[in-house]
Amino acid sequence: MLERYCGFPVPVEPVLVFVGVTDLKVVATQLSVRVYRELEVAALAPLSGVLTVEQVEQVYGVARHRQAWSQVPPAAT
Repeated sequence: MLERYCGFPVPVEPVLVFVGVTDLKVVATQLSVRVYRELEVAALAPLSGVLTVEQVEQVYGVARHRQAWSQVPPAAT
């Protein structure tokens, strides 16, 4: 959906973040979904992403508009 409105591929990877857990065991079969504890999320900050800063801002803007999530595409102007 986002790609239609952004005009570029928007890669998405499923992530679960657990807050307030003391013990978290990740089973190898869960590798298609990344699993983190809340403190581990901060460690992701130094990683370089696949989108530019401008693209991230555009995705954020598009994601906040209801029309982007409806089944009806916007009218052409």
